[in-house]
Amino acid sequence: MNLRNSLCFRLIAAVLAPSMIFVGLPSAAKAQVVAPGNPLEAIDRPSPPTVPPAVPMSVSVPSDTEVVQAERPVINPAAVPTLPLEEPLDPDKYICGRGDVFELNFWGRQNFKLRVTVDMEGRTFISKVGYVEIVGKTLRRAREIVKAAVRRYFPGLNFDLTLVEPRTFLVHVVEDVPHPGLYTARPVELASNVIARAGGIPANGSKRRISIRHRDGSTATVDLLLYNLTGDTKLNPYLMDGDLIRVPFEDLAVTVAGAVNRPGRYELINTKDFSELMEVASGFSSTATRQLPVRLVRKDQRERQSQTDVPYPSGTSALPELDLHADDLVYVPSVVDLQRSVLLVGAIAGAVPTDEATHLRRVPFVEKETVRALLERAGGVGPGADMVQSYIMKGDSTQVPVDLEALLVRRDFSADRQIEMGDSLVVPYKRRSVLVEGAVFRPSAYPYNPKFNLRDYIAGAGGETRFAQTLENSKLITPNGKEMPFSDQLTVNPGDTIVVPERNFSRSEVVTLIMGGVGILISGAALVLAARK
Repeated sequence: MNLRNSLCFRLIAAVLAPSMIFVGLPSAAKAQVVAPGNPLEAIDRPSPPTVPPAVPMSVSVPSDTEVVQAERPVINPAAVPTLPLEEPLDPDKYICGRGDVFELNFWGRQNFKLRVTVDMEGRTFISKVGYVEIVGKTLRRAREIVKAAVRRYFPGLNFDLTLVEPRTFLVHVVEDVPHPGLYTARPVELASNVIARAGGIPANGSKRRISIRHRDGSTATVDLLLYNLTGDTKLNPYLMDGDLIRVPFEDLAVTVAGAVNRPGRYELINTKDFSELMEVASGFSSTATRQLPVRLVRKDQRERQSQTDVPYPSGTSALPELDLHADDLVYVPSVVDLQRSVLLVGAIAGAVPTDEATHLRRVPFVEKETVRALLERAGGVGPGADMVQSYIMKGDSTQVPVDLEALLVRRDFSADRQIEMGDSLVVPYKRRSVLVEGAVFRPSAYPYNPKFNLRDYIAGAGGETRFAQTLENSKLITPNGKEMPFSDQLTVNPGDTIVVPERNFSRSEVVTLIMGGVGILISGAALVLAARK
């Protein structure tokens, strides 16, 4: 009953109104109402919130008034989600397709919008104009076609066509991707976006030889490596309906290190030589030098790595002519390689504090530098360093003791020594255990116990084997290399080594072993003869 009363009220209001009224629109929408004073001037008014949804009524319109209607008039269009675009939409490159949503915006004598959609046959319908074919045409060409068609029927209105919602379609992503299959895409999305939805490119996948096959048979190439370096969208094109993306496996990849701006592993697809490698590695760094040859590490026919030095062409700035193979390693030397260096051995900053560990580190040699300045430049000594037993190893293998505890802890600069070219500074680790070696059942390093003597440590190692010499022949070796014979009164300190020597076989024992072997052979021969009889 309430619905019938509401409809009757609307009929009476429509008859009394001097112009057309649209009723029954939702409260969230706006009705286009033609003003009585000027029937061609449209104004927007909100519809009454209490009116329930109903079917719009047809009313008479004065003969001199033309009201343009569409199948889907847009009065208050819903917000379309904004797509992240890398660059503005180019109307000369965007190809219209099935599912694209456009708006015809009219202004001047009338102000309104009409939303039209390209149907599955590639056509769009405009009221009083009919169907317009725009599929497969660029956005600029489609705009010209629609303008020409609408202008014939509405010559007095200003209007334009705009794309409000790109279509959604499916593309195939196949071959070397974690999840090959069909994925949704839009014509304003780059190929890399869809590849990322398929799981991205694995470690053995090619980033430079990705191909896109369009529905018309044409192809395009994607080079994501150069795209990430240059940002050129030609290397990462937009997608189209029915595209097939192929991500092949990596073909020829080379590793470059040293004085280049971007060291790493790169796939080569063009000339596959040293010049292309330098191009993708962004060229030489400021520390590169041409005085030293380029080092090439390559596997030989026996799958063993071998190094080859490739010098730069003399007198020119040209690059070496070097054809590269898969899994090659190219090292570009720097000025640091020209400098003389000093070797630091042992407990230097950054070393793992393990008992028997040895850490090596090279630092550039500086004329007239001392031990204190060298250690400060290297970052100091590491944990577990035996600073009292440190020394300088000369080129002729002589050792010069350096008391680092006096130099670094007590700041006694008289203990400082000068470093010369060819020297090696050795900072040994201070071992906190006792090493038991030789003819024992469990030779190893054992925790230091101040209450243990030599017998206790040997017993903890399982005792002597039957090949060990007498316990009195054992000896104790201190960290500085001093040997002391066995004695129950010896004090064992951390870092000491206990050696239980093996005994040699005497002549009588050798004869006994030989006779035993001969007896076994005779017994075996007798058994064989008895079995044959």
